[in-house]
Amino acid sequence: MGAGIAAHLANAGIRTYLLDIVPRGVDTDAPKAARNKLALGALKALPKAKPPALMHKDFAARITPGNFEDDLAKAVSQSDIVIEAIVERLDIKQSVFKQVAAAAQDHTILATNTSGIPIGDIAEALPEAARERLLGLHFFNPPRWMHLLEVIPSKYTAQRYVDDVARFSDRVLGKGVVLCRDTPNFIGNRIGIGEMLLTFAATAEGKYTIEEVDALNSKPIGRPKTGSYRLGDMVGLDVAGHVIRNLRDALSGDPAADNFDPLYDKMQISPALQTLLDNNWLGDKSGQGFYKKSKDAQGNRAILSFDLETREYRPRIEPAFPELKGIRGSASAMVNKAMRLEGRAGEFYRKVYLPLFNYSATLTGKICDTPKQIDDAMKWGYGWGMGPFELMDAAGPAWCAAQMAEMGIEPAPAITKLLAQGEDATWYKGRPGNQQVFDGESYVDVPTPAGMLILAAHKPEGEIHSNTSAALIDIGDGVALLEFRSKANVLDEGVVKLMAEAPELLRERGFVGLVIGSQDDHFCRGANLLQIGMAAMQKKWDELDLAVNTLQQTLMNLRHGALPVVVAPYGQTLGGGCEVSMHADHIQAGADLFMGLVEIAVGVLPAGGGMKEIARRASAHADQLKAGEVFDWVRRGFEAAATGNVSMSAFEARATGWLRPSDGITFHKNRVVADAKQAALSLAASNYVPPDRNEPIHVMGAPGGANLVLGIHEFGWGGFASEHDQLIGTKMIHVLSGGMKPTAGTVTAQQLLDLEREAFLSLCGTQKTLERIQHMLDKRKPLRN
Repeated sequence: MGAGIAAHLANAGIRTYLLDIVPRGVDTDAPKAARNKLALGALKALPKAKPPALMHKDFAARITPGNFEDDLAKAVSQSDIVIEAIVERLDIKQSVFKQVAAAAQDHTILATNTSGIPIGDIAEALPEAARERLLGLHFFNPPRWMHLLEVIPSKYTAQRYVDDVARFSDRVLGKGVVLCRDTPNFIGNRIGIGEMLLTFAATAEGKYTIEEVDALNSKPIGRPKTGSYRLGDMVGLDVAGHVIRNLRDALSGDPAADNFDPLYDKMQISPALQTLLDNNWLGDKSGQGFYKKSKDAQGNRAILSFDLETREYRPRIEPAFPELKGIRGSASAMVNKAMRLEGRAGEFYRKVYLPLFNYSATLTGKICDTPKQIDDAMKWGYGWGMGPFELMDAAGPAWCAAQMAEMGIEPAPAITKLLAQGEDATWYKGRPGNQQVFDGESYVDVPTPAGMLILAAHKPEGEIHSNTSAALIDIGDGVALLEFRSKANVLDEGVVKLMAEAPELLRERGFVGLVIGSQDDHFCRGANLLQIGMAAMQKKWDELDLAVNTLQQTLMNLRHGALPVVVAPYGQTLGGGCEVSMHADHIQAGADLFMGLVEIAVGVLPAGGGMKEIARRASAHADQLKAGEVFDWVRRGFEAAATGNVSMSAFEARATGWLRPSDGITFHKNRVVADAKQAALSLAASNYVPPDRNEPIHVMGAPGGANLVLGIHEFGWGGFASEHDQLIGTKMIHVLSGGMKPTAGTVTAQQLLDLEREAFLSLCGTQKTLERIQHMLDKRKPLRN
């Protein structure tokens, strides 16, 4: 965990010391490498971590390895914040912090990554002046990827340090900060383990298999497809066991006790979990847990499941819940229907979630100030689509309370007080950005962090124009946002139509800038493949040619229009989504950006200006670089497109050339749109002049193209590219070389677009491309034929 935290600090541009203990048996006069072996090993493993801990491999250089004995005093004295992530033992943590406090500067913040030890207990071992600077900073694993960061002050912590850490964690590290009270296991693990214990109990009582539970605890209830038992394997069953034991030791089953917990009697390791722990079957980290990878009699990959009754592995059994097929609609509607289902599915939901709602309501005001903190912790730390209170709102609080009464559950006082507000009362009123939450006594405002733009607050009143696939929204200060609303945010006809209409609509209304973005899970997953596939299979070439040309001209008009255009990509930004971004005056990207021109996977090349942009961006350096260096820019973009490479971060996208050095990167996913808006305003304020539509683009011609063609064939000879891959790559090269011009020279953007479109249409006429398109539509994965 310590190495993962160091990696994310390095991602954010912070030079970091990574210290570990000196290995046993190593003398004080041993070489530095021997004494730093553990930290060096952790640092060496970072570039190989899955999922990647580093946003770019070069960022490892920002981390300096060392050891506690030799380097602690120097490292601490040079640091503004010290984050401890050692073994979960109070005495050891206190000992380390005594050393840290002695070496730290007066302003240095002292933070512990403990998952459950009271912060106040650690603080009591420190001098009074250091106590006020100590707080909990609980990252969820893996630190780069889990949005939640719990900040836990003790009774000694000064508020200014809490504010400083919260601001730093939000704006610099991009974390979703949740302020917790100093109670056992804080918020995420307290509620998360509570849900796990309720799930274990319902599983045993109803004799559900782990496959059935994971099917139920997934999409129908707004949770990730990993479900419960698979998630346990991913997190580590030893971690779950540790947290359960820690909670039982820290809490009480006595209702009169201050540390009473309603689920105390359930805080025990189940027999099945104990069997797994006894055998060191800890989940993914040990290769098996509730699930185990294996092979069948034919040698094919197979997944075995742990039978909770026999406590042996058996072949996976596909769950059968036909009633789930009727669960459709919005996330809230699906939850409402799921909670009311008849049969074993509905019974499971009610046995798990009604007690969970009550448990969460009991703890609000004790482990945190409002239900919003619990909901955020479960969404950001466990990947839930909705937290317990949002789920209860979706099901209907009054209905839930009535069902609790039928089950013999006394509703928590907070629920009773909520329903006293009215029969239809819900925990939340209003919408994000302008919302209130019931805190157990009254409704209080949900604050919007400074500098954050909540798009939902501008809808629907701020909508300027919309269709079924996209909308133009006024986000204030003369800036509009174009939001994709198609399925998977693909570039369907409606999206392209509104992109084409936007410049004139905004000019008429006096807007000064346009942002293209949203606050969905992903920016854009490419073109409408079904539309392309149907046109190609039906040989509607004129229709396909018109669709491609319309997209090309739309993006050109955005790039060369009177208003500055800023694109705010994040998450999956594939194919056409990448091309939309590349046509912007400025890109303000989310740090976790999975960007690439992936069209080769469906047998075509980028035809929305992607190939043109590779050539144009290389051409932009023609005056400053030698011919060979310009060729390297082209080669880099070509290889990424020819292999369908997707970046694993915005920094990798910049290294590939999808982002320019001048483009911005925002770490907090909910700040991307706000930063993009500011970029648009900055462009407008600088007397924006659109780029020349007729700018000459330098291309490498046939000499450079021949070098790339040779590389493609070498890939084929090595078995890394099929004949069809080579055909697609050759057509890409044909475009990048300006139609294999006899010598290097200049062409216009339109000439490259025409070459793109011609190559795209010719590939759509091949059988192998049609096979790739059909396979992707049917199987949702690429065919390399």
